[in-house]
Amino acid sequence: MRKTNLFLLSLVSLVLCLSSCSDKKHFKVDGSISDASGSVLYLEKDGLLKTSIVDSCVLKADGSFSFKAGRPDAPEFYRLRIKNSDILFAIDSCEHISVKASAKTMASQYSIEGSLASSNIKELRLSLIALQNKVASLLKQRNPQNEAQITAELDTAINQHKKLAKKIVLQNPLSSAAYYAIFQQVNGYNLFTPYDKEDRRYCAAVATAFYTYHPKAERTLSLYNFVMQAIVADRQARNQQTLSKMMQTAKADMIDVEMTTNRGQVAKLSDLKGKTVILDFTIYQVERGSEYILALRDLYNKYHAKGLEIYQISLDPDIDFWRQASQNLPWICVHGTNGTPAAVATYNVTDLPTRFLINKEGAVVKRNPTAADIQKAVE
Repeated sequence: MRKTNLFLLSLVSLVLCLSSCSDKKHFKVDGSISDASGSVLYLEKDGLLKTSIVDSCVLKADGSFSFKAGRPDAPEFYRLRIKNSDILFAIDSCEHISVKASAKTMASQYSIEGSLASSNIKELRLSLIALQNKVASLLKQRNPQNEAQITAELDTAINQHKKLAKKIVLQNPLSSAAYYAIFQQVNGYNLFTPYDKEDRRYCAAVATAFYTYHPKAERTLSLYNFVMQAIVADRQARNQQTLSKMMQTAKADMIDVEMTTNRGQVAKLSDLKGKTVILDFTIYQVERGSEYILALRDLYNKYHAKGLEIYQISLDPDIDFWRQASQNLPWICVHGTNGTPAAVATYNVTDLPTRFLINKEGAVVKRNPTAADIQKAVE
């Protein structure tokens, strides 16, 4: 009952906030970054498919800055970035956010005011950094004699972080911080997955809240479809498998996939050994799905002559839509006919789209690679 009251109170608060802000179309972020005179500070939108620059400025001696940008129609994430250091924050109403930091430590030591969601994101981010350091330390100590102990310590460390994440989700499933919490990763693997019965409660709470208030948002559709796929896939438990995979080396041999293409031919992933491969799990029939496909086509056109191939597994529920949408694509297109294919479980796919970069030797070297990662692998 207490959790229900918290959820209802949060939804009422958000409705009141949106009502009071309905005439405003912008958000503002300002503050100061010390030890950064002459540096370029970027305001970036951290979208679902790509990160784009919204604005930038050259910092003066006092480090002060001020950005104003259009408020998104649905909750969205943004970054303040100097070189490789950044501060992540969320915009889910007409906010005025103030940030103070030093360029030397801005990724981990900063103050942020004006957004409870952004404050919670900071808390989650710092907790994740501590968890990543703990995981790295434990994996260095691992040997055949202490593997059971290391696994238990990993489990404890992960559960400690998830306790914080669950608290933030239950406080307000509609918060950007709740969305951020269920998509945090360690070593490329999601800490929350709807394939686990316990995790599914939190994933479904966020998916339901976002689908109720932002049904057409790109992030909403991605999360909602992901949760529904998990339910259809017979609620597979994933925690132990995730822990096991985290303890493997970074470069693991690919697990073969053999499926029938949209042209009726059998395509084996292993037949592409000797080429750089993007193994892509996706859904076409979502908002901005075409933008994602265009981004893949750009990569394919740019690097195919250098040996890049794409093996794309679609999980669209409408197979006829998939056939039509994929008929002119130049790469290998297969469909998860008759439910979620085994490859989804094998590769621990926990959100869509998800991509894996496979090198010429047939080793999986990166989960959700960037364009720079792909360029480096090809060249």
